[in-house]
Amino acid sequence: MILRIAVSLVALVAVVVAGFGIYVAARQNLKFDAPYPDITASTDSAVIARGRYVVHSLANCGACHRDTTRTADWMAGAEVPLSGGFTWDIPPGKIRARNLTPDDETGIGRFSDGAIARALRHGVGHDGRALLPFMELQGLSDEDITAIISYLRAQPPVHNLVPAHRYSLLGNVVKATVLANPVGPSGTPPTASPRGASEETGRYLVGSVALCWACHTQRDMATGALVGSRFGGSTGFTEPDQPGVSWSPPNITADSATGRLGNWSEDDFVMRFRAGRLIPHSPMPWQGLQKLDEDDLRSMYRYLKSLPPVKNDVGPPLVVLERK
Repeated sequence: MILRIAVSLVALVAVVVAGFGIYVAARQNLKFDAPYPDITASTDSAVIARGRYVVHSLANCGACHRDTTRTADWMAGAEVPLSGGFTWDIPPGKIRARNLTPDDETGIGRFSDGAIARALRHGVGHDGRALLPFMELQGLSDEDITAIISYLRAQPPVHNLVPAHRYSLLGNVVKATVLANPVGPSGTPPTASPRGASEETGRYLVGSVALCWACHTQRDMATGALVGSRFGGSTGFTEPDQPGVSWSPPNITADSATGRLGNWSEDDFVMRFRAGRLIPHSPMPWQGLQKLDEDDLRSMYRYLKSLPPVKNDVGPPLVVLERK
């Protein structure tokens, strides 16, 4: 009797595992029919200039999409080609940043303006598959999406074929479950970008363009889900090109004991950004952020200062795990 029960349990487990495996395999290439935003690239110099500012200073697209052979130049403030190739070797697999130059074969040259806009806003690729939510820019205004695409179209094409993502077993499971559906905007994105030094402008810049919360909030490294208090800091942040080093993006709320903004005035905030990278090799893209317009910096401060303080001490910003 005991043997029969054991055999039955083993058979049941085998059936469940096999069934789940079939389920995961069947959900690797789901297609979605998200709308194409009515957006067309412009050749207007002012629109392209706004796109350049968003790409290189606000959104810091080069942090992931830069030419990986010119990282030192990028860290020093150069606007290097966004030809992709940067790789995250994380539990879900090897995830690679794509080529954003207008090359027809290996970049975005073959995609329509609407397809690029749909990818940014709705998380759906040109082939209808859900994109990994690494570019959480769904809240961008129509104006800024137009500016970004216009700027990218105006850049010289770079032929650089980036290999496809390579998922681990865990990555395939996560892709079929937690990340099975594309992530779109949580509300109605604005048509125009707010301007001027105000809390409203800061909310837009911090939450939808610069994405400060994306690094300054603790994440589950297996799924990418936010698991900590928003803007309360995080630990265990690693960079592929800095082995043996762990970073802790600080708490940027106004908590008086543990938050960066607890004792900073608005002028202090602006001065800190103007100073740029003070800790060598810090992954914070200071080279772009230190060039932000003063109104934008003041807006970001006012918004962050308005948030509920979070008491969370993440410790020193840099921890050396092993020497290499």
